[in-house]
Amino acid sequence: MASLYDITIWQDHESSLEQPDSDLPFNLFIIDLQIYCVSSLHPETTLETANLSVAVRRDMFLSEENVRSVVCAMVADWGVTPEFVDTAIVPDILSYAWYANGLPVNLGRQVIKWRIEIFIEVSPYDEIDESIEESLTNSVKFKPASKSSIKALKRARYLDDEDELHHGSSSRKGCTVCLDEFSDSDEVASMPCDHVYHYDCIVKWLETSHLCPLCRYQMPID
Repeated sequence: MASLYDITIWQDHESSLEQPDSDLPFNLFIIDLQIYCVSSLHPETTLETANLSVAVRRDMFLSEENVRSVVCAMVADWGVTPEFVDTAIVPDILSYAWYANGLPVNLGRQVIKWRIEIFIEVSPYDEIDESIEESLTNSVKFKPASKSSIKALKRARYLDDEDELHHGSSSRKGCTVCLDEFSDSDEVASMPCDHVYHYDCIVKWLETSHLCPLCRYQMPID
């Protein structure tokens, strides 16, 4: 069974130079995660590595539940138990999220970049699952959706309880990108997964990430 060896978190110094983007309807943490799988007998020996990038809304990430979901997804392939995530990883990441969000240098900044290094010990006698290598190859990266897929979004004018997009999982009354409720005649767009957002909001989101904000449906990328 794998166990945590060390965790280090710091803000990317380059983000202090980044100017706020007034076009973004939400504030983001962009987190670059490096995972190092090391030998328990010789921690200086790296057995496997992974590099993941995650973009999350700051207002949604400042809660233990949301942090736990993201972290569990990050380390799912490394044999770390949910209990260990709760006690050894989540508290540090949640604490840093609140710290970074409140730093004077970050006030008014819409994008805050930070990095996490996690060292995970494994016994050299334990076989490293081949699925780890495959998962690293297939890891979801947060890339912009293709321009053609954004252009192909189904668009309509919102009409309460009558809109043709209002069905199934798309029956929410508000946009989960900007958190505002839909109003009559708002221009909305439906993702292929049937989730509905303000058109401008989802276009700006997809220009940053190809994943649906609600269900992580993957839009095509270039």
